[in-house]
Amino acid sequence: MANNKPFKYHWTRKEANFGPPIEGEVKGGMHISIENFLMFDGKFVALRRPEANPQHEIPAKAQKAGKALLYFVHNLPIWGETLDEYVRRIVMESAGVKVKDYKVVDLNMELYEDTQQWAWTPYILVELESLPKPGVHGNEITEVVTFDIDTVPDEFGWWEKDELEECLRSALKR
Repeated sequence: MANNKPFKYHWTRKEANFGPPIEGEVKGGMHISIENFLMFDGKFVALRRPEANPQHEIPAKAQKAGKALLYFVHNLPIWGETLDEYVRRIVMESAGVKVKDYKVVDLNMELYEDTQQWAWTPYILVELESLPKPGVHGNEITEVVTFDIDTVPDEFGWWEKDELEECLRSALKR
């Protein structure tokens, strides 16, 4: 596709401008990681994973728990993917099921103090065609847990229960 922009932008205030993809984090860099809240038949769906989300570190909370915790599907898009390609690919790779529909419900941008990484996290509500099953999808899933907004488990690796409840309530309103 030809670049038909009538102007050439000059970055003067550290506006986001990205080079080619690289293999690791760069201090002062940026990444996009998408949190996919899975749903099936009106219930949220979480996956119990002994090794956390594929290609991610095991969070400190999970290391201390002494048991596998719950996770939604979370990962980074591949350079050049459309949102539709990403959602369908990552849900199939990480949960082994097809996507019926999805919608973006929020966007969070924050700076991680320790790495100075600027993280963009879109939150997506994903309706599944079928309920995932335990097995290996990126890594091992030992249990599939369904719940509604009033019965959110307190066993998520990356989320505190009150924070997750608030986020899910907000997602359902959009």
